[in-house]
Amino acid sequence: MKSMNKKFFNLVLLVIFISCTSRKNEQKLHFDGEYYTIDLDRKKETFYPISSLFNNVRTIVLETKKNCLIGIVDDFQVFDGHIYLLDSKKAKSLFVFDLEGRFIGKIGSLGRGPGEYLEIRDFTIDTENSNIFICDAFNRIHKYQLDGTFISTITIQAPNSNADYIQFYNDRLYSYHLWWENTNDNFMLLESDQNNGKIISRSLPVKYNKGWNQAFRDIHSRNFMSRANNPPRFNLMFMDYIISIGKEITPYIEMKSKYLTTETDIESFRGEAGLIPNISNIFNSSKLFGVCCFIENDDFICFRIGMGISPNFVIIYYKKTGEVKLANYLSNDLIYKKDTKGMFEKFVFADKKGAYSVLNVQYDNLNDFKNAIKNNETVPDLDKSDQLMKLDEESNPVIFFYEFIDAE
Repeated sequence: MKSMNKKFFNLVLLVIFISCTSRKNEQKLHFDGEYYTIDLDRKKETFYPISSLFNNVRTIVLETKKNCLIGIVDDFQVFDGHIYLLDSKKAKSLFVFDLEGRFIGKIGSLGRGPGEYLEIRDFTIDTENSNIFICDAFNRIHKYQLDGTFISTITIQAPNSNADYIQFYNDRLYSYHLWWENTNDNFMLLESDQNNGKIISRSLPVKYNKGWNQAFRDIHSRNFMSRANNPPRFNLMFMDYIISIGKEITPYIEMKSKYLTTETDIESFRGEAGLIPNISNIFNSSKLFGVCCFIENDDFICFRIGMGISPNFVIIYYKKTGEVKLANYLSNDLIYKKDTKGMFEKFVFADKKGAYSVLNVQYDNLNDFKNAIKNNETVPDLDKSDQLMKLDEESNPVIFFYEFIDAE
């Protein structure tokens, strides 16, 4: 009996130690700095012209070959004259193209050997050292040179969870985690040592996402956003904040609305046994969720947000003046002669020069777009219109680069 009591006592001490250790390296969300506040209940305009944000648009038709067939683009980043493009579902590959759309190669491949991955969830680029990281299953992160040469593999030391998205910043790896068990001690954002996977700090307890910890999100939403900025941003589906990550975790934008999701709403979204989301309840609600297509430069911030089954609406915030514009959609007057909702506001990535949008020809309204070109409904100087007319449903996606006004 004494031996059993001693074992029980030691177990309690171990649990307390682990709990204290977890709390010791918790990085608090600091609200004492300055951050933007945006009222999402303001009156919306019908549309906002895209030419108010950009000078012109350039077309990048991605080469279509047997060894680089892409289903749908999950994410892409542009760095040092190359496009790194992720298709995690159909091709399950990370492709590399140049800025003319020519296929260069792939980073890593499916498999169980060194430098191979079981699945590919996300990637991030270390622009200082020209390395790239791929997020695999079971918290494994593979590191490569940008030419695809494999360097090493680490495992983020966060049992009972899966890293879903990753971001390299300031010599650290940041990862968003889905936890196998829902508890208030789950942290959504972990900072890890890139060399060994040891946890440096834990941030954003699940309470900041109203307790939501399930794998459901808008197809165009990414937890890590504005990846090329210093620092990058972070957001989850039902959060009231867009976060800046770095030495301190701070709010970047606070969203204000009477339609923000509450913890009571979350309970109705969980679904049976809390395992499978009740998508019907989410889309039939009148609550805001899902920041997506987030881009920014020194002058403005632009993103979209959904409300139930309603289409996403657009928010533009001008940093220097504090002016806010809300619109049902961006009118793409850089591509079309007349006002149209268009299909080219799916911004995926932005750098200092401009923002990049994607047309997934296998899923978007390709025929409508080609008919618009044929019927002279597009601007007369539309870049590569002859190549766009040759696309079919088997073609690879097209990327449109929108140059910022006054871009360097």
